[in-house]
Amino acid sequence: MRLSGRSVWVAATLAMLATSVSQGKESGAAAPAAGLLSKALEAMGGAEEVVFAVRGMYSDGHYYANFGHWSTNPEQMMYAPGGAKLCKINLRTREVRVLVDDPQGSVRDPAVHHDGGKIVFSYRPGGTKYFHLYQVGADGADLRQLTDGPFDDIEPVYLPDGDIVFPSSRCKRFVACWYTPVATLHRLDSRGNIHPLSSNIVHENTPSVLPDGRILYTRWEYVDRAPQKFHGLWTMHPDGANPAIFFGNMQPPGEWLLLIDAKAIPGTDRIVAIFSPRHGNREHEGNVMILDAKAGPDRP
Repeated sequence: MRLSGRSVWVAATLAMLATSVSQGKESGAAAPAAGLLSKALEAMGGAEEVVFAVRGMYSDGHYYANFGHWSTNPEQMMYAPGGAKLCKINLRTREVRVLVDDPQGSVRDPAVHHDGGKIVFSYRPGGTKYFHLYQVGADGADLRQLTDGPFDDIEPVYLPDGDIVFPSSRCKRFVACWYTPVATLHRLDSRGNIHPLSSNIVHENTPSVLPDGRILYTRWEYVDRAPQKFHGLWTMHPDGANPAIFFGNMQPPGEWLLLIDAKAIPGTDRIVAIFSPRHGNREHEGNVMILDAKAGPDRP
């Protein structure tokens, strides 16, 4: 089967389920995860493969400190150490195939095209300092670099027209209180042109596309607001117009809490997101939460 675009955000869970089923069969023990795996395959509408990245963990505790260098020491890099791979797993057969393997580099943030035929991801080849966007076929062929320059491009997602939205350090600024680079939203068109979509002074992260075509993303508010509190969910049009709060405006759901990795749940008005405590943990570690979009931005 070809890859499903909506299967990407469940990659970690489904890979874990497939491993659990495999271990259960090998040990002869009952495998309760098998039922969950069957339900997941059914929900994926016939798709059987999920793309995921294998890499080291980021060393710093801040959710955004995972690219670039420490401002006071250009040789202190913030990305995860060690090598990395881009892989896909067939949930039914549990076969894992390696698409990109770099023993010294770093692979992150894979996203599958809507037709299932190609994958965009952020990649820092071994021996280099910057993450750029790359694209590869679902079969591992035709690896192609999409962006370049002395900037970091991360967390890409395809728009319905084939353009790509991604956070990038092309905004040329650092976080005022923690000395690491900032990434804000940009758009890459089919001709290779890159357009900034916002002028935020601090981070915008993990964009995704809502059913109505708007971009859903995490936006850190820093002007005339307590910088520890307001990491809410926002929306904008694909051209950057009409930025608006989605959830977490006047009543953030926690004193120090990051809302991130938000994705629409197909066929519903709800989204799933990570609520990561303490100004956002490393690797976005936190609770998986479901929000009803009809509740509005301020409902406790």
